[in-house]
Amino acid sequence: MRRIICLAIIAMLLSPAFAAEATVYGFDDLVAAMERGNADLLKSDQEIAKAKLDTADAKGGYGPTIDLMVTGTFMANPTLGPMKVSPNDIKGLPDVIGSVWTDPIHVSMDMANNMVQGQLTLTQPIYTWGKLSNAVKLYQTVEGLRGMERSDKESQLIAELRSRLDALYHIESIMPLLDEIEGKADALLSIAEEAEGEGLMLAEDAASARIEKQQVSLTRRELENRRSSVLDGLRTLTGLDDLTWEMIDYEPDGDLIDSFLSLGEEAITAMAVDPQRLPLQMLEGMMTVQEYTNRIAKGSIYGKPDIALQVSASYGGSIDSNWLDGDTWGLNITLALKTTLWDGGKKLNDIRRSESGIESARIDYEAAIDTIESTVSSTYASAMLGKERIAFLEARMDADKLKAEMSVQREDIGYSSSSDTLQAQMAVIQDEIEIITERITLSQNAYTLMYLAAYDPGRIPTIYDGMEQ
Repeated sequence: MRRIICLAIIAMLLSPAFAAEATVYGFDDLVAAMERGNADLLKSDQEIAKAKLDTADAKGGYGPTIDLMVTGTFMANPTLGPMKVSPNDIKGLPDVIGSVWTDPIHVSMDMANNMVQGQLTLTQPIYTWGKLSNAVKLYQTVEGLRGMERSDKESQLIAELRSRLDALYHIESIMPLLDEIEGKADALLSIAEEAEGEGLMLAEDAASARIEKQQVSLTRRELENRRSSVLDGLRTLTGLDDLTWEMIDYEPDGDLIDSFLSLGEEAITAMAVDPQRLPLQMLEGMMTVQEYTNRIAKGSIYGKPDIALQVSASYGGSIDSNWLDGDTWGLNITLALKTTLWDGGKKLNDIRRSESGIESARIDYEAAIDTIESTVSSTYASAMLGKERIAFLEARMDADKLKAEMSVQREDIGYSSSSDTLQAQMAVIQDEIEIITERITLSQNAYTLMYLAAYDPGRIPTIYDGMEQ
């Protein structure tokens, strides 16, 4: 019997259901899963990798470019073959030589069937009016921007993760309340139908009870749909396709929200528009990119020649046992200056276009500050209004609780009906549901403000900077 019990326990431990129940994710675990499996962050990692390669390519411009070209040719019928040379073929030949040289001479001009040609060329830029150095700085700046973009996206996703976890926690806490209110609605409907059948209640009163029961059912379906949507969002955020509420160990931090909102709108706005905030640093970085683009364009203006050194070594001839002594080698050293004298004004347009880009980036920076300030103002107002509504609902719930208690007492002494007591108790539950629903909205507004202000005492964000001026 003991052996059977042990085998049953081992089977339970090894079963997939038990393994799934044993997996529990805290907030930090979900963030770690998000780092590993979130598609947006993984894509940002690839953008950073490509930016690093672009920077490496730009730095490669400092060094020489080496090209090698080798060709081999097989000629079935070479154009040059054996030749005969006689005295008559040579004009101005002295008579004495002509009298001695009477018979034609055979000259071997055979061309080999196999021919090979090769050339090795090295090109080294010497002076480019800063185009190479500015291109390197430009790509380094872009690389830094990609890193900051990744860090900012991570902060956004963490705020969204907190918001969804809060929402799911509150939704799960509403579900038992719905069960409770649905049970009271069933009891109230049963009383109403019984009273209607006995003629003790009007038909419209019984119909109201039925409608209230339907409203509770509708609220449950809406809440289940919302729970499903929030859970799907969490699965997408974390990359955990099998994530369920039972696998999550999380509770909202109401003290964090309260302490943050207590800073006040002015302080939160100042934090949000601080020049060190990643979104503003990225916009400032875009201005820097446009400035480097402008420098490159000015370095390409008419009359500014690029100077480069080119060294080429060549070889051509046949492939035979005497190839080293009998064939042709060559070595050329060239100093080249190249500039565009006129191209219809395209280079002037490049300069004007880059100057326009600088101005556009500056406008975007100023517009972003206005947008952030406006967003903070409206979101903070909504958050404070939510706190006031919660305080009002809590006060109303206290009053409804008192009414429900008094209704129970009156029912005990026969001055109130059970239907009145049920309605009073349902009002208390409805108040509690409204308070929880309002807390969901409050947390969404608070976490939005925390992201805008880069306020997260529990975490130190990783910033991929790497920008070089």
